[in-house]
Amino acid sequence: MAVCWGTWTGRHVLSMATGAGAIYLLYKTVADGLSGAPDSTECYRLESPDHREGLPVEEVLNRKVCEELLEMLRVQQDGRSHSAILRSIARCIYLMDTKTPTCSPEHIELVASCLDDHNRDTTIQALNTLRAFVTQSLFTDKIPDYYPKILDMVTSSRDMGVQVAALQLLNALPMPPNIEPLLRRTVPYLLGFLQLDNYNIQLQVLRLLVTLSHKEELLPDILNCQVRPEILSLLNNSQPEKLLMEMLLLLEVLHGGCTKPRRPSKSPKSDSCSLYEVLFGENSNLANHLMVMFVHPEQKVQVQACKLIMKLQLHKLDAEITTALSKHSAGSAALTHILPSVKSTS
Repeated sequence: MAVCWGTWTGRHVLSMATGAGAIYLLYKTVADGLSGAPDSTECYRLESPDHREGLPVEEVLNRKVCEELLEMLRVQQDGRSHSAILRSIARCIYLMDTKTPTCSPEHIELVASCLDDHNRDTTIQALNTLRAFVTQSLFTDKIPDYYPKILDMVTSSRDMGVQVAALQLLNALPMPPNIEPLLRRTVPYLLGFLQLDNYNIQLQVLRLLVTLSHKEELLPDILNCQVRPEILSLLNNSQPEKLLMEMLLLLEVLHGGCTKPRRPSKSPKSDSCSLYEVLFGENSNLANHLMVMFVHPEQKVQVQACKLIMKLQLHKLDAEITTALSKHSAGSAALTHILPSVKSTS
């Protein structure tokens, strides 16, 4: 076993890792070879005193490779190779046992430092590697520290690849406390992204908006955000199933928690209206767009659109009944006030 380590974890591993995905192929080759040995069921122990339990040889090898790659990332000065190293680190993390990871918070800081790299591929791979760290429960509480920075990358970057990777990471992260003020400033940008002709961005933004809409303190800001009526153009049968399902889910969440908007429904300086007015106002065309979904090829979309229309109609009926009862109560009160006066006059 020692001979195997000496052969595969020296210069060969370091040089092969610079190619995209090469270290992963190396890992699979060695792991398959060791698994085919007669004593492949034997478990080996890590040399680190922090891991005293027996581990399968594949796990030991994967950890060793990950440690080598992280060390390479730390000492490597050539920024062009960082992207390939980060991609291989992410693959190792996904293959790692989630209960006893070999990485540390310092490794997260090392990967996060690559977010400021001038190479877009390195930035994207750093975001993807942090998303891999989220799968490790021990580090779930560490990565949200970078939530504001990642959110800023969504709004400030002009590279759609970076924006998509940042949005995917945000959707994988738990929302940290006291982040609401920053999210309020970000909501208009997110709604603006929905009108971009980019499926990946639209899908990730919708998922993030669904999460934000479940927060009562953010819901009014979302509903009062100024948008153009064309935002409903997303509801058409040419859209993929995933996109429509996320859009319909967002509409359901917003409708379930919406209240009267706190700000004017129409902007005096533009043709935009509040999201509340566009979706649920008196002149909204939402119901017409939902009716079109009845002929969508996917049955899930049809059912979800039908459920939403029923909720809209029931809400409208409840409002009409409440208005009628209010008028009836007002009329009864007025009649009760008038009758004593008539009797006293007579």
